[in-house]
Amino acid sequence: MIRHLALSLALVVATEAHGATPLIQWDGGETGKAKTYAQGGYTLTLSAKKSDGLALPRLTVNGPGMKPVTIDGQPAGDIARAGFGTVKLSSGEKPSVIFTSFSGGAHCCTDIVILQPKGQGWTKIELGGWNGEGISSLPRDVDGDGKVDFVLVDNRFLYTFASYADSWAPPQIFNIINAKAVDVSAEKRYAPLFRTDMEKSKTECGKGSNGACAAYAASAARTRAFDLAWKFVLSHYDRKSVWDYPTRCTGKMLDGQCKGKVQTPKDFPQSLKWFLVDNQYIAP
Repeated sequence: MIRHLALSLALVVATEAHGATPLIQWDGGETGKAKTYAQGGYTLTLSAKKSDGLALPRLTVNGPGMKPVTIDGQPAGDIARAGFGTVKLSSGEKPSVIFTSFSGGAHCCTDIVILQPKGQGWTKIELGGWNGEGISSLPRDVDGDGKVDFVLVDNRFLYTFASYADSWAPPQIFNIINAKAVDVSAEKRYAPLFRTDMEKSKTECGKGSNGACAAYAASAARTRAFDLAWKFVLSHYDRKSVWDYPTRCTGKMLDGQCKGKVQTPKDFPQSLKWFLVDNQYIAP
């Protein structure tokens, strides 16, 4: 992992490491040999299948009194690999199954899927593809509200204000609510996570890293300390950077195309403010 992004991911690693249970890692090897595990009151069978010449992992879950369910992971290379485990998403409910697989590529992506029990069947909840490892441990309840928290990093910051090597990304936190992944990062109870992230990104922002300054401002916004952090950013950002900063669409986006006027920022601070407003970090 590249140094700057590795530092921005340190919060996630620390959160997982503190009393966390690592996901079980399955490797199908060259033969794709199936293996069955017992966990959470279920039997989980990992096997491999081929898709367009690539191996992908397949998970089959059986539970007492429940219909079996089978899902496929992402294809990547000649060997199928996956991570998995079981965890109660909320206190008092049956364990859900977490299933991760890597799609390949230089930096992306780990696909995260959740199978949540519902009656005699299962609800499939897709958390999407995440840069790098995504998660390596079972998610935990980090704020004590009885719900498990998926602590990831906001991939929207990667490549946006600097190269991948110099990118930083603030935490992004999800809860599963009514069988949907809901971004709860703005909730006040998660402020301690963002304060920890601010300590790391502020140091690098002070050295003139625009990638770090972007993450620092975003995390500060989550702790209601944006105004103070913004003054720091304006004093330390790299004015000589020639990075192609994000533009802004004044109309609607349709199939990735702006159906309105495209605004070009005059500098890094203006582009960053637009970005933070458009992604609900700060108010317009």
